[in-house]
Amino acid sequence: MKTVSDPGKPSPGFPDALLKSSIVGDAPLNKVLFEVVIYPKRLTVDDFDWILDLYRAVCPKDRIRLFKIAELPFWSQVANPILTQSARTVGRAPYSFFEAARKRISEGRSVEAQLWDGCEIDDAQGTFNLNIEALKRRKQGLAWYVRFLLPLDFATGQLAGLLRRLVDRIDVFSGHGGPVFAFARDKKDEAFTEIYAKARRFWGIDIDMLDLTPFRMRSELKSPCWLNALGSPFRDDLNVAARTEDLRADPDVTVFDQRHATVFVLGNEPDALDRNRLAKKVLVYQRMAEVMDGYILDVVGPLAGDGFISNAGATDAWLHRFSPGSNWMAVPNVQ
Repeated sequence: MKTVSDPGKPSPGFPDALLKSSIVGDAPLNKVLFEVVIYPKRLTVDDFDWILDLYRAVCPKDRIRLFKIAELPFWSQVANPILTQSARTVGRAPYSFFEAARKRISEGRSVEAQLWDGCEIDDAQGTFNLNIEALKRRKQGLAWYVRFLLPLDFATGQLAGLLRRLVDRIDVFSGHGGPVFAFARDKKDEAFTEIYAKARRFWGIDIDMLDLTPFRMRSELKSPCWLNALGSPFRDDLNVAARTEDLRADPDVTVFDQRHATVFVLGNEPDALDRNRLAKKVLVYQRMAEVMDGYILDVVGPLAGDGFISNAGATDAWLHRFSPGSNWMAVPNVQ
């Protein structure tokens, strides 16, 4: 199987062994990008429009090309949009094509609203994508998430600022950000087999679990990432608050108290955390896991791919790789 190195500009600490991916059907199976994710308790139409404005502020105008809503089973061009009846009736600017999503928000229904630059996984320049979703279950109500997906050459300082601005405006359960494995959706099993092997070595790269976890994020947390945001109920927990005070004294951790969450930045920049040369940088992730103790997601999955499926408990072991007593080092490699 062919492999290719991502020719985009690598971030500090991201080696070629991480950025390289197998090629299937002329496209890589996976790619490392940046993400910022929040789990709002609720969103109003005003919040929705504010998030759209924030995305416009960080995404180059010429890369806001396509949009998607629940009413349309395909991507439509921003420059020549296919409009729903509500969009034609209201004609709100900008982004009148999201009027159906605004109506869903007002009515408390499930929501999908996305913007994308159309850059596929094999595009060297990376991709910009905004995904605002509310999933609905009869007995559980709505579970929201908002995800910004960004190229690896996006300024890391701006990445941290993006999360801070989001949780200063939006009331959230939690949030996180930093490098993440993006993958070819039509080759998910093959992609996750390779992601498993990479995740065994590179601990600092998040794995996308948004298809498994949104309803659980009301009471649980994603394992430590470069950026971590704890809203209520987490930062209101007295034990978490006490452990947070200890972490504030760590010179390698920057803490920001925003209106709706406390944001923790682990180190000056994202790091792959290569297990072959684990350095002092991993210690702050372990200390963050101690702050989150008792709340990190558990009994999840399994994720796709041979490694996660064939090794019972591998998904949970990955989630707890920074926790005391972690057995992630002992989980087998793919044979």
